[in-house]
Amino acid sequence: MSDSGENQTQIGNYFIPDLCRGQGLLGIFVIAALSALLMALVNNGIGDFDFLWLGKITLFVCWIALISALFLCAARTYLTRLSLPHAALINYLLVLLAAAICAVAAEYWNKYSVGGIWQVDPLSILNTVLIAAIPAGVILRLYYLQQRLHQQQSAGLEARLAALQATIRPHFIFNCMNSLATLIRIDADKAEKTVENLCDLFRYALKDSASVTLQEEVDACQGYLEIEKLRLDERLEYSWDIKIDLNTVRVPPLILQPLIENAVFHGVQPAIKGGSIYITIYRCGAWLIIDLVNSLPRPGDNKVALSGITSGYQLALNNLRCRLDAYFSGGAELQETVFKNHYHTRILFKPLEG
Repeated sequence: MSDSGENQTQIGNYFIPDLCRGQGLLGIFVIAALSALLMALVNNGIGDFDFLWLGKITLFVCWIALISALFLCAARTYLTRLSLPHAALINYLLVLLAAAICAVAAEYWNKYSVGGIWQVDPLSILNTVLIAAIPAGVILRLYYLQQRLHQQQSAGLEARLAALQATIRPHFIFNCMNSLATLIRIDADKAEKTVENLCDLFRYALKDSASVTLQEEVDACQGYLEIEKLRLDERLEYSWDIKIDLNTVRVPPLILQPLIENAVFHGVQPAIKGGSIYITIYRCGAWLIIDLVNSLPRPGDNKVALSGITSGYQLALNNLRCRLDAYFSGGAELQETVFKNHYHTRILFKPLEG
């Protein structure tokens, strides 16, 4: 069951549209027809436009498109398991193979079928393959960029929804409201500050922006930790060690807050004596590094909570990996380790200066 779900995820992230279905195949034929029209215009111009030649070249290009679609459709399941560079290369070679097959078939039709002697002309076939290589490369590149944009938009939306769900967990709101009710009677100023932090957190979680400054992300995280500190009191200890100017670095929103929320929910809260969270942000050469270290509950603290730690962390990490990869075009890493009853998450990327 898990293998089936993983395969569906791989196919969904594949950058070539599904050419096994009518909509994808129709798109390929439209592109083929437009390419043939462009070739006819370049070859003859508008003044001497040859509709017969257009019909022939359209038929030829559509056959290349059809055979390419058949190859890509047949290899789709296999290619989704490969790395992106390998899959892209094989896709490209399959299209060129389809062009070569159609070129050989055209040579046969033009000579042998009308009584001539069929001899393969390597230069003619090579010429056809080279002509097909240019639009094939452009189209594959456009498909790739389209899929990257779709992934980035989808991952960003999922992250905002996940952050909102994490922020409005019933137990979180319930405990926060109880704490506010108590604070209003004994410390109205602190209660007002807590309400402001909660509003800022909701506003930031729903912010419709492709990127924010790292300072904005840290401010949202600090507001969240202040709210949790009010609830957990001495059971939650946290500290920040920031060694750079956060306003000069732009990142996708919600790269750190969900990790801190998970650290509180799965690491600190289940522990009888509470726990700690340490966040360090610094540069190492061209790389910017965010280290988040949180304590984990001990085996005797809460067995139910312990069983959910792995799935809870992995859900946030998998989402974040997808978003970092889409935003930084593969120029980011997300690492995780467990040592001495602590969970260490590290984000590395080459920042976009803003």
